[in-house]
Amino acid sequence: MWLTTFLCLLLVLLLFKLAKIGRRGPTLPPGPPTVPLLGNLNIFPKDFAFFKLTEWAREYGDLYSLKLGPETAVVVTSMKAIKELMDQQSGLTCDRPKHYMSDVMYKQLYAASMRYNENWRLLRKSMHSILTPNGAVEHQPIQAAESTQLIYDLLHSPDDLFTHLRRYSTSVITSIVFGKRFPQYDCPEVEAIFKSVDASAVIFEPGAHPPVDQLPFLNYIPERWASWKRKAKWGNRLARRINFHLLGLCEERIQRGEENGCFLEGVIENQEKYGLTRKMIGYLGGVLLDGGAHTTSAFLQSMILCLIAFPEAQKRAHEELDRVIGEDRALRLEDFDNLPYCQALINETHRFRPVAPHGVPHAVLKEARYRDYVLPQGTVIFVNAWGIYHDPDVYEDPEIFNPGRYLQNEFGTKPGVDVSYFRNNIIFGSGRRMCPGMHVANTSLALNVMNLLWAFEFSPAVDPKTGKLLPVDIFNYEKGPFYAPAPFSCTIKPRSSARSQIIEAEYASARVVFEKFESVAKELEVVDETY
Repeated sequence: MWLTTFLCLLLVLLLFKLAKIGRRGPTLPPGPPTVPLLGNLNIFPKDFAFFKLTEWAREYGDLYSLKLGPETAVVVTSMKAIKELMDQQSGLTCDRPKHYMSDVMYKQLYAASMRYNENWRLLRKSMHSILTPNGAVEHQPIQAAESTQLIYDLLHSPDDLFTHLRRYSTSVITSIVFGKRFPQYDCPEVEAIFKSVDASAVIFEPGAHPPVDQLPFLNYIPERWASWKRKAKWGNRLARRINFHLLGLCEERIQRGEENGCFLEGVIENQEKYGLTRKMIGYLGGVLLDGGAHTTSAFLQSMILCLIAFPEAQKRAHEELDRVIGEDRALRLEDFDNLPYCQALINETHRFRPVAPHGVPHAVLKEARYRDYVLPQGTVIFVNAWGIYHDPDVYEDPEIFNPGRYLQNEFGTKPGVDVSYFRNNIIFGSGRRMCPGMHVANTSLALNVMNLLWAFEFSPAVDPKTGKLLPVDIFNYEKGPFYAPAPFSCTIKPRSSARSQIIEAEYASARVVFEKFESVAKELEVVDETY
């Protein structure tokens, strides 16, 4: 009798606990209605999640909550909440949510998604030389040279726009990090890089695999029936191959006494001081490679698409460059300070088409209090940059690409908006998790925006049958963690023969810089590329 009573009580207790899973607690911000067990998992979007996150923000406010099974998430959709919660309380919001797929692919050594622990602090400390503006200056010569090759390549084969942008963004980051450049896109190493980078995109893409972090029991499913487990190990093979191949080239160059000042040379030299293993250094290089290889090219693709769709913006940029620079000399990085419209164009591209619309999620390290809410330890935090930058209460006509808004005030906002909480770099993250490559990235964007607009005119492609301009679709973007346009065609023409001659001369002069970053090819390790 007592056993039956005990089992009944146990069953009631179990049912009570199960019923609480997915339920929003009274101390959490409001949010969409939940269902038992799943919470909001059943309505969380798989693709382009930021659109739905923004829709919910308009209904529930700039801080609302979601229940992802047993886990809690909050979505931040205002500059005020970013400053007060993410920046001013960064000691509490600096963690990352657990991520099974990333942990398997990168052996728990991927700085972008690592938990806030000792290994992360060691890796972050080793990035100091690239984190600071002064440290980033050391890499400007190769950035300028690679930017010169980009406009040289476009001058000679303008139809290969996407190929040239991908080559540039890959080569500039491998040069800075590993000291190895790639003058051609078609080579085994670049192919291996993009296989690894694309695998990473799959691993981090919401909806690309079951919610194994929210429903941990899924991890007990045997690998033969769990394709996501095989996918994570497949990603590890691809990442390990290229990361340690490039690291090996760097180590061999050091042994030959042929250092070129790349980032990892300094890390290797101070390896003992930083407390890093070779394995940690390899994955450190890999996380910087993954971040740089996609983001710069995605930004430039979006910018060019916007210039085609909104020709008035391109016209104003051309007028500024003609007035300040002319066509008798090449641009230099120091010219950027005298080009306010080009600066505004970069800010507007970040606003209009952010490369990472909801960034990499944070997590609450210890229980945090904000406004009248209590955020439990482990709460996931999404920073909804898309929703912030497309808020009609903050920006005039947010769906229109208008760099001029940033000439009216520093943050491009409507008159009367309180900008005391604003900053223009939220696309690089917040708090202790700010992107380590921010200053390097800003230099690359400045160089390329100036060079591309000084050198070329971009216009819609022409239909070869009708001779009419083809329509421009500013909403045709690819799925994935980075927001990048689907490949599009356009017409690219040099703005004058004088500019073309300067491009040729600048490219010839860049050979002096290139030579330091070019080395004999080394055969890649053969790995199983299937899963």
